Amino acid sequence: MANQAKAIRSICLTLLCLLIALNFSSAAWSEECPTNGAPISSPVGARCTEDPSCVIVGETHMLEWKSQAPAKIIVVCIHGLGLCARAYKPLAKEFSAAGIDGYGVNVRGFGPDRDKPDRAKLNCVETVGDVSKLLTNIRKEQPDYKVFLIGESMGGALAIRIAAENPALVDGVVCSAPAWKLLKMRQTAIKGVFELFLFPGSHPGPAGRAMMHQATTDPELTEHWLTDPSHKLKLSFKEATSLLRFISKTESYAKQLAKPVLVVQGLDDHLVSPKAVAKLVRDIPSDNKTFLIDGKGEHLVLEEGKFSPPLVEKLIDWMKTESADQSRPAFITEVVNDQALSPKEIRRLKTLRRLSSKTN
Repeated sequence: MANQAKAIRSICLTLLCLLIALNFSSAAWSEECPTNGAPISSPVGARCTEDPSCVIVGETHMLEWKSQAPAKIIVVCIHGLGLCARAYKPLAKEFSAAGIDGYGVNVRGFGPDRDKPDRAKLNCVETVGDVSKLLTNIRKEQPDYKVFLIGESMGGALAIRIAAENPALVDGVVCSAPAWKLLKMRQTAIKGVFELFLFPGSHPGPAGRAMMHQATTDPELTEHWLTDPSHKLKLSFKEATSLLRFISKTESYAKQLAKPVLVVQGLDDHLVSPKAVAKLVRDIPSDNKTFLIDGKGEHLVLEEGKFSPPLVEKLIDWMKTESADQSRPAFITEVVNDQALSPKEIRRLKTLRRLSSKTN
């Protein structure tokens, strides 16, 4: 019986890891540029001839955009699990119009280079090194620019760790729903046991579908996830356990952040716990931090064009204020899209405000 119980716990752990891999599955790679472009020598990135929005850094493709009237701000964006760099393309248009240049990087295991041996598997630790090298080159080539890291979900966890380990390379951090605490994990794990045996392929079963419905109420986006063959909806056991270990350290790295930080959270996020994110905000030691809550936001509020105009306006204003070295209060909470909230939503909003406060 003891061995059976141990085996069941092992299966559940496996499923839990795999389900975390499913949680953030999203945008297709169908729009990515081809992978046959030759590497360019520029350390920051030269244009890929196949797609002018794509660049090659070393041997890695990433999204790039330039503004017509630069505000001397560069952002480096990191996508969530299952996505690729192009998830930031709609937001990049908003940034470009505001004078903000930037890059969207592909986490190892995702994007057009995932057919290459050294980039075929999800590897967050190696991605930390990749982004750190990019930031070093940006600092070298654009020393008078302010540099901000932006990450959502898994990308938020990556951004927190990179900034904690390389504070001299960034001027601020924006993280949206940073991955470390997930909702309904036990229920989904039970569904996952059935999925493991009855749905062995890459197509999601009841657990994967449940996670998608937690992530979004948009039926078109859900259908897109289910039908596009380029989506990677499941990870190997090794990838999943590695990811689980990585995001479990998000809180400890957040406690090392001294740079200005903007944490964004959708009030209606049913995938990552808004309460856990609020507590994470409370524990960040930075003397310049902002908690921005989207009253109508779900899990994705930066990627795939799911942002709202008020949220983008606040985000751009925050970066421009920081780039101008203007003083801010030590901690502030701001809310957008809070019109016509239900009594339940108002109570949730008050809870997040309370949990994020150091006086809690």
